[in-house]
Amino acid sequence: MSDTQRCLQRLKYNYQKILGDNLVGIYLHGSYVMGGYNENVSDLDYLVIVKTPLSFLIKRQLMAITIEKLWPLAPAKGLEFHVLLLPNVKHFRQPMPFDFHFSKMHFQHYQKDPTDYIKSMKGTDPDLAAHITIINHFGRVLVGRPVYQIFDKVPQKIYWQSIIFDIENAKTTIISQPVYVILNLCRALAYKKDRLITSKLSGGQWGLKHLDSQSGSLIQQALTEYTRHRLKSTFSASTDELNIFATKMITKLDL
Repeated sequence: MSDTQRCLQRLKYNYQKILGDNLVGIYLHGSYVMGGYNENVSDLDYLVIVKTPLSFLIKRQLMAITIEKLWPLAPAKGLEFHVLLLPNVKHFRQPMPFDFHFSKMHFQHYQKDPTDYIKSMKGTDPDLAAHITIINHFGRVLVGRPVYQIFDKVPQKIYWQSIIFDIENAKTTIISQPVYVILNLCRALAYKKDRLITSKLSGGQWGLKHLDSQSGSLIQQALTEYTRHRLKSTFSASTDELNIFATKMITKLDL
């Protein structure tokens, strides 16, 4: 059994134990359900749906279990989850509010001041429109009722807005995160042109088939890097090449 499978077993058992009757379900999304998952380079994404908001005590217990029991088994980029209320996902609203959230980028904040983190981590996230769309098309139920009984459909316009939000700084972030941005731009264009909902991996593969050879060379390098079994990057492209690609894609996306 892989570390990820053990992590999911612990996740299912411990979250059910902590949340009890308030838990509606736990739903997996992201690369794990879309064919691009690799323990050495991925994160593990899931939504936790509950009936009523969580107390501070329950959130503290949830974080303790997540860090102590799940994190040691997590993939290289960690775990990312949102806690959402059932009424909100059954009747979609944008921006989607969340009751609690955690990801690797918040790890230091939590470690430094757990109380402040737990009290402050509540709000809205436009990315949730994309997460729920992925769940509606590819999601897996870890525990709970079927997806179609829980999640409302996300309007195409709102899903498109969430895609734009994710790539709005592409011209600058492509320099520091070339693989992520290149594949995300391909994923965005695949949706705009063909209404395809894709992962970064399948978005890049779409780009190889539909874009010019100069772009294809950069995309192929990004795909090769993305599917490598290590975190240390060997990606190499000049700033000019990256700027040209980003500008070209933004133009095609009419942004």
